[in-house]
Amino acid sequence: MSSPAATQATVPQELLQCRDRIDRIDEEILAALARRFEVTERVGQLKAQHSLDSVDPVREQEKLQRLRVSAEQKGLDSTLVHELFQRVFNEVVKNHRQLLAAAQKRAE
Repeated sequence: MSSPAATQATVPQELLQCRDRIDRIDEEILAALARRFEVTERVGQLKAQHSLDSVDPVREQEKLQRLRVSAEQKGLDSTLVHELFQRVFNEVVKNHRQLLAAAQKRAE
């Protein structure tokens, strides 16, 4: 088995630069996801304050459709984007339900 240093020496410089760019993009994606969850946290608080349902299936489906179209326009796999965002939406709904349950418990 070769050592990491020996492996690095045999990897083309351009490949290493591409990997660095990918690493930076991954961090940007994580930062954007964290910002998104900060906003959805506030949405969940507002829904809980106004006793609104944690999920809006019409908005969710409209949003998923817009994302699929946008993905296709950007040359991305629309199924992948749909599945990715569906997972994000599921997590948001779970968080909203927890906020609603906590608000209801405080109101008792």
